[in-house]
Amino acid sequence: MNHIKRTIALLGITSVLSVMPAVYAQEAQIPLKAANFQDYYNQGVQKLEQGNFKGAIADFDSVVRLNPRFYEGFCLRGLAKSQLKDFSAAITDFNLALRLNPNHTDAYNGRGISYVELGDFQKAIADFNQTVKIDPTSQDGYYNLGLAHFKQGNHQQAIANFNQALKINPNLADAYGNRGLAKYALGDSKSAVTDLQSAARLFLKKGDTQAYQQTQTMIRQVQR
Repeated sequence: MNHIKRTIALLGITSVLSVMPAVYAQEAQIPLKAANFQDYYNQGVQKLEQGNFKGAIADFDSVVRLNPRFYEGFCLRGLAKSQLKDFSAAITDFNLALRLNPNHTDAYNGRGISYVELGDFQKAIADFNQTVKIDPTSQDGYYNLGLAHFKQGNHQQAIANFNQALKINPNLADAYGNRGLAKYALGDSKSAVTDLQSAARLFLKKGDTQAYQQTQTMIRQVQR
């Protein structure tokens, strides 16, 4: 899977929905109602990757109109709406996707993110738990679960979730950073600095200078 550019930041929520390859509609063996179904789908995916979310919504409108049972169209339209901060409308689309495919982890994850943005942490945590139940290898599911618990002040649980995310992907810089902040909230400044330094190294390695500088600022604050 190819992913939309991750918008994670320290104490930010991840944009984790996957943009499926352009051949996905054919691979799913869903009957196409019109020859331009694939074109609309491909255009929508491309516009998502380019950040043209309104254009993507228009294309996915056409996709689901031509094939109302194509759950990925609803899921990706929900992603585009969430990127425009229309979270209630995004949840509606994720619900439609899940009605058609109750095991769609991207839809659970996306709906969970929207619930976090609306301040409904209980529903968000339920969705992230469902994500990792269906896919125990979902680093984003565990990461977002950790952030949701962190935002509720459940720092021990947040650390446990970040630990799981890091078991799956030891190079997940944001998980180190947020685990460090959770440890700092529990009074463990030494371990917090160690995690933040790990995050900073990984941010620098992948060329994310903004996140690197932000993390360095946090290190200095923790060390005071």
